Amino acid sequence: MRYAIIGAGPAGVVAAETLRARDSGGEIILLGGEAEPAYSRMAIPYLLAGQIDESGTYLRHTQGHFESLSIQYVQDLVKALDVESRRLILKEGGSVEFDRLLIACGSHPVKPQIEGLDQPGIHHCWTLEDARSIAKYATAGSRVVLMGAGFIGSIIMEALVRRKVKLTLVEMADRMVPRMMDQ
Repeated sequence: MRYAIIGAGPAGVVAAETLRARDSGGEIILLGGEAEPAYSRMAIPYLLAGQIDESGTYLRHTQGHFESLSIQYVQDLVKALDVESRRLILKEGGSVEFDRLLIACGSHPVKPQIEGLDQPGIHHCWTLEDARSIAKYATAGSRVVLMGAGFIGSIIMEALVRRKVKLTLVEMADRMVPRMMDQ
């Protein structure tokens, strides 16, 4: 059996490890779309707050972890899925055939339709690369506008406060974490 897992976040990594535990002979291919080791996006605010270093975001710390489990870790984006031929087409030109496919890509940040959000100095907080950019600019005394005070936005807000920035918070709802708090 040949398994392909799209997404190298917590769900994808645990799925690959679980498959290996249940199928010692199957071929497992874990696809992550970033050049980073598999990491947890939820750890990024703690990185920004200085509570952990970058390696603290990594899901597995042992060098060669995936190789030791005979899990092939491919760092490339999937640009197309050919269901008929059971093949994933990769951004860099390769492809991966599979018998079983798990899509574990997670979610993505909401990007409001506001003119100018693509300008230099405006960052989304989603990837390790984003965190590096934010850390470079969000220094003590710098002015920061944070859009969004949902659950993740609130954790990012705490990280920015720890960095001692001058913070302005913008939330489209009438309260913070509106999905978790009643009016």
